[in-house]
Amino acid sequence: MKKFAPWLGLIIGITLSCLLALFFQESPFHVFKVLATSFFNSKFDFGLTLFYTTCLIFSGLSFAIPMKSGLFHIGSEGQILLSALVAAYLGSTLVPFDNSFSVAFSIIFILSTTLICGALSALVIAFFKLFKQAHEVVVAIMLNFIFAAITTWITVNHLQNPNSQNPETIPVHAAFQFMQNDFLKTYFENSAVSSFLLVAVASCIILYVLEKKTLIGYQIRAYGNNPHASARLGISSTKILGLSLGLAGMFSAFVGLTEVIGNTFQYKIGFSPQYGFLGIAVALLAQQNFIGIIGSAFLMSCLHKGASDLDLETNFLTRDFSRVLQAIIIFSVAASYFIFTPSLKAEKKADK
Repeated sequence: MKKFAPWLGLIIGITLSCLLALFFQESPFHVFKVLATSFFNSKFDFGLTLFYTTCLIFSGLSFAIPMKSGLFHIGSEGQILLSALVAAYLGSTLVPFDNSFSVAFSIIFILSTTLICGALSALVIAFFKLFKQAHEVVVAIMLNFIFAAITTWITVNHLQNPNSQNPETIPVHAAFQFMQNDFLKTYFENSAVSSFLLVAVASCIILYVLEKKTLIGYQIRAYGNNPHASARLGISSTKILGLSLGLAGMFSAFVGLTEVIGNTFQYKIGFSPQYGFLGIAVALLAQQNFIGIIGSAFLMSCLHKGASDLDLETNFLTRDFSRVLQAIIIFSVAASYFIFTPSLKAEKKADK
């Protein structure tokens, strides 16, 4: 029963969201049709859905990896914002020399620094968890607010684009906008999708192999199942928590890179439609299976794309309804694990 619990939660969440449209004098069937079909109306729409899929794969991984080590990591949203600002700042301030080596070195420097920033921002959670015995959820929530405030303050007061009235940074250097000619972007009619999609899919495959075939993958799963028994076997909690949260921060940073380097080429306040929290539903829906995250991310992206289009396809629903839909789905998927817990205990007693 546990295997199907998150999918039942997803169905319940979608059903409740459609029924909620009745309060706004909209047809639930029409709302469901928009949610289910919006993503393939055109190449551009499908490309935009794949862009959301890329971001949700990365954010799903940032939740699934710590979850395997027994951590409920909800700090991805703040790490996404901070890393995106770092990428935009470096991209706008670095001026490479007029040769291919300098440009390549600068791109590598921006990518690596952004990933390191994401990892370090997540390791703050590991520090308080290990040395202050603070709960990771409390620390992550506080950091989300802190990172959001810092990025907003820096953008508005120090990096504001003088040519725009929107709260955003200046665009990155032209040499770093190489993904404007990305083959995926071109094929999907200059949509937001980029080759970061391939990086996301490859990351899922690599992590799946590492989990199943390597010692460190076994140690992370063993620690997540029983930290005390793992400690008796010599598995270091510092290594496991540091590695899992460090990787989670890096994948959060990939979301920022997907936006800044692969899409808008600048940091915009409010660019994230809560990718960090949607990643929780993605990972839970896939039951932390790295390959399954690809499918669940695409499904959630289709729903997100459809919810965003409700503003145009309905008379009374606005884009804000997409946030309500996301909240209902996240709550339903998460709650499904607890709803079916009694039946799981009953099954274990029956087996005995």
